[in-house]
Amino acid sequence: MKKQIRRPHQLSSVSKGNASKVFAHIFRNGKITQREISTTTGLSFTTVTSVVSRLEKIGVVKRTLESSTNGGRPAALYGCNPGYRHVIGVEARKDKLFVVVSDLEGTVLSRTTLPFDKKIGKDGFLTVLVDAVDEQIKKFKGKQSTFLGVGVGVAGLVNPNDGSVTMLSHLANWGTIQLKDVMEKRFRLKISVHNLAAAAALGELRYGSGKGKGNFLLLNVTDGVGGGIVLNSRLYTGISGTAGEFGHISVDDHGPVCTCGNIGCLETLTSVPALVQNARRALSQGITSAIKDIAGGDPDAVTFQVLLDAARLEDKLAYNLFTDVGRYLGEGIVSLVNLLNPEMIIIGGDLVQAGDLILNPVNDVLKRQALEVPRRSVEVVFSQLGDSASALGSAVPLIEDFVGSPLDD
Repeated sequence: MKKQIRRPHQLSSVSKGNASKVFAHIFRNGKITQREISTTTGLSFTTVTSVVSRLEKIGVVKRTLESSTNGGRPAALYGCNPGYRHVIGVEARKDKLFVVVSDLEGTVLSRTTLPFDKKIGKDGFLTVLVDAVDEQIKKFKGKQSTFLGVGVGVAGLVNPNDGSVTMLSHLANWGTIQLKDVMEKRFRLKISVHNLAAAAALGELRYGSGKGKGNFLLLNVTDGVGGGIVLNSRLYTGISGTAGEFGHISVDDHGPVCTCGNIGCLETLTSVPALVQNARRALSQGITSAIKDIAGGDPDAVTFQVLLDAARLEDKLAYNLFTDVGRYLGEGIVSLVNLLNPEMIIIGGDLVQAGDLILNPVNDVLKRQALEVPRRSVEVVFSQLGDSASALGSAVPLIEDFVGSPLDD
């Protein structure tokens, strides 16, 4: 029987497994010595030395020297080379796109914002999306091979099996979009699709306020109110991929009619459009406020920024409007705390700009209404990633796939 000869570039499954194990450890722990890698992974020092040498040779790992504190020989530290690969992340809201290019460590290297009108329809939206991604790729001309893929966080219900999206009620007439399929055919890259809030939760888990936290909830409050759930350091999406629709919990039987058809959904009381609408309604009823002056006397010119400016001037109406939002949001959070007992609630989206105007009433409600044991264990904080959370988070699965197989890409 003729002996099979293994070519130098072919690696056994064991070798690939060792490479994945070593690189994952380096990627998650930062700069580290080969001895520390051996100790913590259980691999022999000889194996670690061989694997690290190969990873350094292909460029995915880089070495630095750190001076010894006792004057001895400098230690060689190995860390991830963040520029070895790149990802594109997209946040697709109901009227605009945020597109970023980041390295393996989530550093944003390029960013663009593109507004669009929902009247352009499904096909028009896909054209805007594809063109926006293509524009970012062209900025890195000659380096397309470094892209791992494109992540998309979208305001809709995502089917985890095929990456298709059923847009939420504001774009219900668009039907289902085969988003992953369209993007894969256009770019010949790996595509990852998640709901906006789920993507933001992944961003916070990897890069933001949730880093190092195993159990937390991300509440994305902007045009609507969405939720991302992280349990045991993994994103929980539910059996059909729709877990986290926090904004459609009904909290007021006499509240406004939601676009989903229900009455008094949290989204109708705490989202940015709801806040602006309530301010305009109050002004039209003749309530005196600095809001009207800042808006140039026109209630229809009131925006979220106008409300923020008025509140910072200690305007009573603006202050009360933000307090109401915080109170309703707090009531919803109480249910989540009692039900899931998380260690952290992260508030993200545009509402973060309101700061303590929102956080104080949220915490007041939490102290009064939540069960004592889970309340003592939870912390309510704001997102550290701002409006990059969903775009960055949408690409996290692509990076995680690469970390698990650094020699295959």
